[in-house]
Amino acid sequence: MSKVIAIANQKGGVGKTTTTRELSACCALRGYQVLTIDCDPQGNLTSSWVDSDVYEATLSHVLIEPESRAGVKVEPLPLGDAIVESPVTGLDLVPADIRLARFEMQPDYMTHRLRNQLQEFGRDYDLVFIDCPPQLGKLLTAALYASDYVLVPCAADAMGLQGLSDLAFTIEQVRKNVNADLQMLGAVINLYKPSRNLSAESRGAVEAAVGLVGHVFDTNLHDYSKVAEAPSQKLPAVLYAKSHRAADQLWSLTDEVLDRLNISRQKIAAVK
Repeated sequence: MSKVIAIANQKGGVGKTTTTRELSACCALRGYQVLTIDCDPQGNLTSSWVDSDVYEATLSHVLIEPESRAGVKVEPLPLGDAIVESPVTGLDLVPADIRLARFEMQPDYMTHRLRNQLQEFGRDYDLVFIDCPPQLGKLLTAALYASDYVLVPCAADAMGLQGLSDLAFTIEQVRKNVNADLQMLGAVINLYKPSRNLSAESRGAVEAAVGLVGHVFDTNLHDYSKVAEAPSQKLPAVLYAKSHRAADQLWSLTDEVLDRLNISRQKIAAVK
């Protein structure tokens, strides 16, 4: 059974998409079968992997009820119809586009659909990473309903803790009402600048709020330009800049995440 991790923080600009992209790629490169789901209508994760913005199906086709035709109700597409390959072997993608914003107007029962679809179509994957939108709402709720764990990227700035209490409250409501097994995987400090005292202070503030995030990963992800450049090359930073310190940090974080998930750092091929 796959482990599903939501990458969530209602604050924008904290590196959710980068964290999702790099962790999913690193895990695939370690031999795991990985599915990454773009659950943000901005579609930044999608555009970081593929050039075209035209797909036969996106997450909006899976989560949004189509209009009735000639009075006949039309069902949304199954998740399997929206899965496409990424440039990284072993890593598949469910793309998103701006139409996904209409999900906020869908009836409440549709927030369960992603969870139900993953129970069927997530079986072929070891890990599923969901890139969540930067706000509280039905899309985030749907992602949390479908997930086993939440990973929270926090920017190393003065506003690093902004909104964490609201996110923690939302997660607790999801636990109480739908998904009692949802766990905090932890927080990762992103956009870290070691030369600035503010970065160390921000990390300290997150560590002091460990009751909200459950755990703070040891690895700080620095604000390296190589990580920002990688999406334009349709490659993860660990391949685009293999020998750079940025790649070392991303591999280190991947090791920590797999350890927290009680998964081997390298998938052992099955003996035939």
